[in-house]
Amino acid sequence: VAATLVLKFHPREDTARKKFNEVLLQFNGFWSDDFPLLKVGIWLYQRLAERHLPNLYNHFERCGVEAMSFLPNGWLSLFGKWLPLPAVIEAMDLFIEFGLRGVLAVTLALFHMQQRRFMACRAMEHVLELINQDMRSAPIDGELLVKSARLWLPSVN
Repeated sequence: VAATLVLKFHPREDTARKKFNEVLLQFNGFWSDDFPLLKVGIWLYQRLAERHLPNLYNHFERCGVEAMSFLPNGWLSLFGKWLPLPAVIEAMDLFIEFGLRGVLAVTLALFHMQQRRFMACRAMEHVLELINQDMRSAPIDGELLVKSARLWLPSVN
């Protein structure tokens, strides 16, 4: 997260440091004991995915893929383990501005954009491999992801 902010705000180190402190405060519950914000976020993601991405939600269920098996990997790194670096840099503004809502909106936008690839996976290990390895090396347009995530924000309220 720190490296992403340094790259995003280069050469303004003071701004990068300020934004990093904001992120630490805003997402403290992702990284603190018992992960309270992570737990709330996973619960919210499940409700939102079931409502807004029902085919994908049901497909994950049929494959035995639980949100707890993939969301922490992406969220604890603020998408650094899921997205190519340029896309993470683009999305960082949403995380800073909207906090957990931004994380949820980016997740829904990303999974919606990748839905066809997910639906082609026939087993849990294939879904998890796509999420935790293949997605990061895929050419994901960060600008498009952020535009899509902004459209998802009203659904995340």
